[in-house]
Parts: sequence; structure tokens; C-alpha cells
Amino acid sequence: MRPDQYQKEYFKANFQLILLDTDGVIQECNRSFLPIKKGDLLFSLYPFFESLESLKSLPEKEHHFYCIHLSAEEQEFITDIKVTRLEQGSMILIQDLTTHYNSYQEVAQARNESIINEELILIKNAELEERERFKNLFIQNFSHELRNPLMSSMAITQILGDTSLSNEQQQMVEVLRDSQTHLKLLLEDTLSLSMIASGKLEIRAAIFDLGKMLELLSFTYKTKAKAKGLSFTYTQDQRVPKWVEGDRKRLFQILTNLLDNAIKYTDEGSVSLEVSFNQQYARKANLHFSISDTGRGIPEDKHELIFETFSQLTSPEKEQGTGLGLALVKGLLFLMGSEVQLNSVTGKGSVFSFDLDLRIPMESDMKVSTGTTTSATSQKIVGSGKKYRILLVEDDERVLTVLFKMLMDTGHFYLDILSDGAQVLEQVIQNQYDLILMDINLPNTRGDQLTRIIREFPFKKVKQIPIIGITAFAYEDHLRAYKEAGMNQVLAKPFDKEELLNTLYSFLRQ
Repeated sequence: MRPDQYQKEYFKANFQLILLDTDGVIQECNRSFLPIKKGDLLFSLYPFFESLESLKSLPEKEHHFYCIHLSAEEQEFITDIKVTRLEQGSMILIQDLTTHYNSYQEVAQARNESIINEELILIKNAELEERERFKNLFIQNFSHELRNPLMSSMAITQILGDTSLSNEQQQMVEVLRDSQTHLKLLLEDTLSLSMIASGKLEIRAAIFDLGKMLELLSFTYKTKAKAKGLSFTYTQDQRVPKWVEGDRKRLFQILTNLLDNAIKYTDEGSVSLEVSFNQQYARKANLHFSISDTGRGIPEDKHELIFETFSQLTSPEKEQGTGLGLALVKGLLFLMGSEVQLNSVTGKGSVFSFDLDLRIPMESDMKVSTGTTTSATSQKIVGSGKKYRILLVEDDERVLTVLFKMLMDTGHFYLDILSDGAQVLEQVIQNQYDLILMDINLPNTRGDQLTRIIREFPFKKVKQIPIIGITAFAYEDHLRAYKEAGMNQVLAKPFDKEELLNTLYSFLRQ
């Protein structure tokens, strides 16, 4: 077919030309898609064309109509129509654009659906963010409410342990200590996971004695393994440095969670901790930590599941636990630039391992960071016989009681006690104190707000008083904010007597 024939066929198939007289009777037409013929009254066939009567009174000779739906022989056409007024009637050009309009509608519908889906995703994300915010807020508040009674319980247990007890009573105190330690670790794990999820947990590097930490773990878990009838072995490469720089607290959390799991799911046989040396570069040591057991093992299809929050392979009725440990291990190692590896055979045991970069400190860094100066200062203060005046501000009677007992038993302090923050400023101005030990969350005002005011006082002896904050809000951004307010140090509840006294002694002058 020649090009002009294609054009004629195309034109004929998609365009229909109609000539009308002044009464709307069809004078001429090409029958392409609308079934009309000469002599038909167009107005009666298609109601749309009745509107042409009103066009006669308008000054314009041409009129365009778009997306007009016309039905014929049970088929619907979507058309554009051009009406031109002539001296003896009208000329109508109808273009069939059904395919074009349907395609446009499909595209528009797809676009609208895409927009709706994007909106739904935004709504879903907002919902998830709100749930996450509510969860983290709940954990914060729950943690705060739990830390005060736990602090009191741990302190009273420690005080009881220092008194004359029978063997049976001493055993009961040890049970209490174990339960409180477990509860404290569980609380710390829950808080750490919440901080990881909200992006608020920071890895804090400091110089620490890795050898001493590993020896402590070895002693602790050898005892735990023996109580369950298991053997425990600890091996360390001689090239592993004694002193390293890293986040001791988080590494300790990782190792204790992995070791606890190993002992928990091993009924007979052994558990082992191995620390080996991979390589050293740019004053960094890459160490390999491996915890293996001869326990039940983990099916390969469950390897990913066990690292999810609140996931356990056994039912809660059969095994105690929260399912937080391995999720926390995974999250902490990710923040430390590493990941946990698992090799396990069902019925034979499991090996959890990871590689970690730890900086090797220089000797000059060691002298500043090992705490020798603080320890020496504490010994001099204890041996001097001097007594220091401390303002203790705490509104929780249980915590106040145990703090009072802890401090008075040393014989090194005179104590003034307040429970209302509104009285602190007057007391500080009227009396001379060597140190202020103050809770953050006080009635009528907050401890960090009081600290800001004290630091702005014009009196040098007042504004330079060491202020130690105590708080049940242990999020790192909270602790940072309290120090920025002017507090010298902040102790997160629950803390023990040794931690409290060492902190106080480090800020007291001889």
C-alpha cells in the first residue's frame, strides 16, 4: 500500500467529517466510526449535539470540545470535536481518540496509585517512628522507675553483707546479690538495645586493662560453669596486648552475653573463651574473640532468627530469658565496626566469634588514663583522718537512707541532707561545702538546673564546689547534658558503694 493510501486509511478510520444544514440535518458525511448517514437528524442521534443550537448566538465561528464520550452500537468512543459555523449550516470534524485517552487515563491512574502508595509508605513510616518513639519513651520511664528500688535493694544487700551473719544468712545474701546483678544486667541490656534502635548509643573509647577484664571473665564463668557441672577453659594468645583503647563496657557486654548463652544452652561438656591475635597495623591490634560450647547447637535455618530482638529457639516455659542477648551483641558489634560469626552443628555445639580492632595506647597516654593518680588520692584521703562536709540532696527516702548509711560508715564525712531542690541554693550560700551529691530529678526543680545557677554565682568558693549528679535516667545524651550543665560527674543508678566513694574521693582535696 502506498503512503498516501496509508494516510487515507488512517484519516478515514480516525476522523469523521459531517456537514449539517441549519436544522441539524446531515447533508454530507464519511461513515468511518459513527453509524450515521445523509438525511439523519444529528441532534436526535446524539444529545451532545443539541448544544450546537446555542452556538449560533456566539460571535466565534469555531468551537472545540475535548474528551467527549459518544456511544454507538454498544461501543463507546472518546473524541475531540471541532465545530465550524458556515453560512448555510455547520461543519463538524470528529476525531476518535479513544486509545489515546484510555492510555492517558491508565498512565494517570498509575501515577495516582504511585502517589497514594508513597503517601501510604510515609504514613506507615510515621506510624513506625511513633511506635519506636513510644517504645523508647516507655523504656526510659520504666528504667527510671526500676533503678531507684534496685539501687536501694543492692545497697542494703551490700550493707547486710558487711555485718556479722551466719553461714545460712550469708548464703541468702549471695542469692540476693546474684539476682540483683542479673536484674541490673537485664536492665542495662534493655536500655542499650533501645539506645541502639534510636541511634543514641555511642561507642566511647578509653584505655583499659584488657588482660584484667579477661581474667575477671575467666574467673566468673569458670565458677558458673562448675555450678552447672561444665568445664570452662580460657586461652589467650601471648601477643594479645594487656592495655588497649576501646569501649570496655560494650566489649564486656558482648562477651558476657555470649558466655551466658553458651552456659545456658550447654547441658554437658564444656564452654571455652579464646582470644587470639590476628594482626597489628597503625597502632591498632586486630583481635579474634571466640566463644565455643558443646551444647545443643542451632539449626542452620535459625541462624538469622536468633539475632532478632525477643527471639528464642525454645519456648519461654522451657528456658528462662528475654531473647535480647544476641540482638544486643549484633547491634553493639555493628557500632564497633564488626559483626558476629556463627558456626553451629545441631547436637554438637556452637562457636560464636568476631574480630575487633582495638587501639594500642602509647606510654604517655597510659600515665594519664590508668587511674593511678585517683587511686593514690583516695588512699591519702582515707588515711588522713580529715572529714569533709557534703550536701546530700535526694528525694527518694529509700535511696537517701542507703546513701546516708554508705557515707556515714566511712567516718570521713559530715552530711547535710535536703529532699527539696528549692532549698539547695539557700543552703549553698549560707554554708561551706566540700562537695554536693545531688539527684537530678528533684521536687520543684531539677538538679542540672540548680547546677547551672551555682556555676553562674559570683562567689568563687560556691561556683567551684564539685557537684556529683545521681540519676535513674541513664541514656548517654542525658548524662552528656548533665555534664554540660556543669556537673563534674554523673553516677547512673544503681551503683555500688565502691563506685560512689571512688568518685567522691577523686574530687575532694586533701
